[in-house]
Amino acid sequence: MTTTVNMEPRQRAVEAMYGRMPDRVPCVPLIDNSYSAPVMGVPVSQCFLDPTSHAESLVACLERHRTIDGVSINLCLADEIILEKQEQADGYVVKTTGGTTWMIPHNDIGSVMEREISSFDDPRLDSEDPLKPGIFRTLQTIPADIRRRYLINAGVTGPFSQICFLMGIERVMLATLDDPAGLHRAIEKRLPLALQWIEEMAEFDPGCIWIGEGLASSSLIGPMTYREFVVPYERALVEKIRQVGVPSVLHICGRLNPSLDLIPETETNCLEADWQVDLADAKRRIGDRVSLKGNLNTTTLVGGGPEEIYEMSKQAIEDAAAGGGFILSSGCALGRDTPPENVEAMAQAALDYGQYPSGAPYAQ
Repeated sequence: MTTTVNMEPRQRAVEAMYGRMPDRVPCVPLIDNSYSAPVMGVPVSQCFLDPTSHAESLVACLERHRTIDGVSINLCLADEIILEKQEQADGYVVKTTGGTTWMIPHNDIGSVMEREISSFDDPRLDSEDPLKPGIFRTLQTIPADIRRRYLINAGVTGPFSQICFLMGIERVMLATLDDPAGLHRAIEKRLPLALQWIEEMAEFDPGCIWIGEGLASSSLIGPMTYREFVVPYERALVEKIRQVGVPSVLHICGRLNPSLDLIPETETNCLEADWQVDLADAKRRIGDRVSLKGNLNTTTLVGGGPEEIYEMSKQAIEDAAAGGGFILSSGCALGRDTPPENVEAMAQAALDYGQYPSGAPYAQ
């Protein structure tokens, strides 16, 4: 039976992030430019390189999927950080501040192919921030009435992942063993920039602030490394987010089982878990202290049919919604070729099965 709907989408999602039970389970797939660009009918690169197009495409998704509760702003590049841009047959080569050179296919999101920063003492680590402007411009361009009604899941890249992004994963992984003091020094340089990022984002009245820590995955680092190089800095971001008066959402890509019990140490309100995390297990282990958002397999969302997605969504609700503190979502960003019908199936499952089951209350 479809749940009676009373709350506005943003209110519904925020209530769940705080561990409470709103009128139904919210549905906030991780929709960003890779999915939103095709919905608006433009190449993905247009939204990746233009915050205005990015914002317009996210609004188009909210118009296309009227029963979802929000969208996300993960990554795009703003003109102010672009130093050089060359179009080639297969896309764009873009050089930005922070010493990064990107390859951006015409119809896909970009990735960094070259990095200039190789030393933890490089002065660019103290000041240059190529990631923030695009997120800010996109959020600012979304009309205020849309931002008030829906959850716009935008935020800050965590300091550990910033260093991985600017210097490369291999260099950072080696430093956890060979130069831990240097790595801490570099992360501590990025922390004030991230804290300022949060303060400035608060001016846009966000429903939440998202901490992107994708490279802290257990697919890359173990629990001891996570506790030493990530947890203290995530906790500082969470405290700043608490001070500005909104819930925090921590996203970590890939596997997390070995480090899952450390997540409450960050004091985040909500964990946005990738599909490799067993939701039922996460609910048992940390669900009394952290709300959960997730976590349908994005590959299945591309290749599966609506009936399969509907059943997966129903199972996720059964696994993690008892007692409150659950948001139905994809495990990571929706792929470009995800059928819109599968997003509709997720949203419909939240309507049909979204009444929170009774269970032990969330204890935050």
